This record gives sequence, C-alpha cells and structure tokens, in this order.
Amino acid sequence: MKVLAWLAFPLVATALAMCWAAWRGRTRGPRRSGGAFASVEEFRRFTEAVAAPGPRSTPEPRRGLRGLFRKLKIAGQGS
Repeated sequence: MKVLAWLAFPLVATALAMCWAAWRGRTRGPRRSGGAFASVEEFRRFTEAVAAPGPRSTPEPRRGLRGLFRKLKIAGQGS
C-alpha cells in the first residue's frame, strides 16, 4: 500500500501540471482588434525602434591600470 501512495504523488503532480498547462495555454481571443498595427502611432514607434542604432560593434580600447585608477579616484582628492 505504501508503494501505491508513493506512485500516486507523481501521478497527481503530473495531472495537475497538465491541467495547469492546458489552462495557461487556452485561447482568449484577439488582444487587439485590427491586426498587429492597429494605429498609425504604433507603426511609427515600431519603425523608429527598428531604425535606431544598436550598440557599438567594437568595444572601447583598454586603457590599462591608469584608466582604472582614474575611474576609481574619489572626487575631491588631488589630481
């Protein structure tokens, strides 16, 4: 009987996980009406985001320890 109890726990957990996945994946209807770009403003923001420059492709050159010490220097101390 103890073996059946130990086998029941994973089966119940699997059944609950399947129910949760089915509930979470249900279709709720369209979130927007009129397609992906329902308004002109949304399309304008989309094109601006796509046209924006991305991050630099080459990193800044390393400055060695001097550059590190300059970054770490506390304001107000000598030069």
